[in-house]
Amino acid sequence: QLFHESFNNSYWIIVHHHQVMSVFDQQANSESTIGCFGCCVRPEDSYHDVRKQHHSQNKLSREDERKKKEVDASLSEAFNGLTFEERQRQEEVLHGVDDKIAEEAVFINSALQELDNHLLRIKRGSAYEIAERMDPEYVSARAFRVMFLRGNEYNAKKSASQMLRFFEMKQKLFGVEKLVKDITLDDLDEDDQASLNTGWLQVHGKDRSGRVIYLQFPGLRAFKDLKNELRARFYFMMELLKSEETQLKGIVTVLYGVEQFKDSTNGMGHLETVQVALAIPVYTAGYHTCCSDVREYALFNLIVKLIPAKLVARNRIHLGSHLECEYRLSSFGISRLPINKIKNVTSYPGGDEACHNSSSSMTIEPNGNDVLFTSNRTSNNPGNHYLRNLVLELWQVYDSGPSDTKRVIVDGIVEKIHSNGGRFLTNSGALQPYWVESPIEEVRTKVAQMFRNQKRAWKRASSLQNKVIDGTPITGDPLPYDVILGKSQNTRGKELLQHLIKERSEEYDALDRGTKATIVVAVVETIKGKGGRFLQPASDSSGLRIGY
Repeated sequence: QLFHESFNNSYWIIVHHHQVMSVFDQQANSESTIGCFGCCVRPEDSYHDVRKQHHSQNKLSREDERKKKEVDASLSEAFNGLTFEERQRQEEVLHGVDDKIAEEAVFINSALQELDNHLLRIKRGSAYEIAERMDPEYVSARAFRVMFLRGNEYNAKKSASQMLRFFEMKQKLFGVEKLVKDITLDDLDEDDQASLNTGWLQVHGKDRSGRVIYLQFPGLRAFKDLKNELRARFYFMMELLKSEETQLKGIVTVLYGVEQFKDSTNGMGHLETVQVALAIPVYTAGYHTCCSDVREYALFNLIVKLIPAKLVARNRIHLGSHLECEYRLSSFGISRLPINKIKNVTSYPGGDEACHNSSSSMTIEPNGNDVLFTSNRTSNNPGNHYLRNLVLELWQVYDSGPSDTKRVIVDGIVEKIHSNGGRFLTNSGALQPYWVESPIEEVRTKVAQMFRNQKRAWKRASSLQNKVIDGTPITGDPLPYDVILGKSQNTRGKELLQHLIKERSEEYDALDRGTKATIVVAVVETIKGKGGRFLQPASDSSGLRIGY
């Protein structure tokens, strides 16, 4: 009954679907052999398929079914061409749980020597050789070469081949004179920058494994000439690689062509786009294609034929609505996309904070409905107050329920924040702070922790209310962090108390009477944590006594 009163009926539907999930799993397993490809037909995704079947009135035509099966077959063929160990390895990479290679000096030096040997054998007549003659120091710079090794998982042969493709592409897009110079924004002409300003290439913070989320919105593509877009893409990706962390951890690409973001150019330039991507030494740890049209889904078949099988294993296609695609992305640690706030951009990633600093392509401005997670203090944003009130309202139900019930409550609260127009944002803590959306699993963890904190605060408040004045006389002088009540004597403890009251007064005033006690308890515990006590003059003037 409490659930029914606290949440709308959609949460009852979720429970109902999970109860019958096994029936649909059996049906899905009997009809599909594609495994983790196709329309996310893995058992754990069956609930989403059920929702889509339940709500969608648009069944696939025979032609669309045929196209989808062709793509699924290509994916399955590429996936089955890998050994079991390699498939397992690529699954771990996709989910960000793979073991990273330690960059020990001996290992790197050996890889660099092997890279030099491969380049000597294949460089003749290439743009690489031209660049080497123009500026040997630029081409042989250790950091530059290590970047290619990282992008190719330290495979020296593949790194050498990519270095040749890199300089060939750079020469093709920018001319010989730019071969040994880093491409900057000034190197993009007016039409290049206009293509970039459409906002079709953006950065969306990081996933739960700390990897940059590289967003592409095909529906925002616009260019005077395809070369303008290719030059803009080359610049954008090389700016990302200025961050050593991005080189080491890689990126997760999300090609988002759902509904209004469907490719506005009907796939123009896909082959050239892939060629540019293969020339850039960026380590792509995962690739997600989101679409709501089977015809868009079928375009992925072209990409499958152009990339190595193990990279295909890191790809996932999500076919459905905005809600369905975002929910599936969240299972890979990708936080909710700001699809309702996408707009043209005028700044680009760059520097060591290339992912999302003040020069990021997507700056998030918090609003009143957002929940703000800060590292140093509790936020007084209205969205935070709303979240705290929800936790206060439901903590007893949460505390008494089994783990499944607790998960439903947490998900319900997250959805309420989202439906209220709010997001869960985390402060970077940098010198020039910026806000990024928190991964969904991190949000769930924080909300669950709030319920546990509420229980502890309730216990502390109850114990304080039940205690009487101790009245134990003390001997000697008060301790530095003691707070002497009823006297004007200043101590470190009293100064700390005044500071804490001032710091949390706004938060205290904004809470209702039932939750104000939690602030009081927190302040008292802070004083006691410093070794302080709350003292008051003894009634018989014999000295000081412990108040409580």
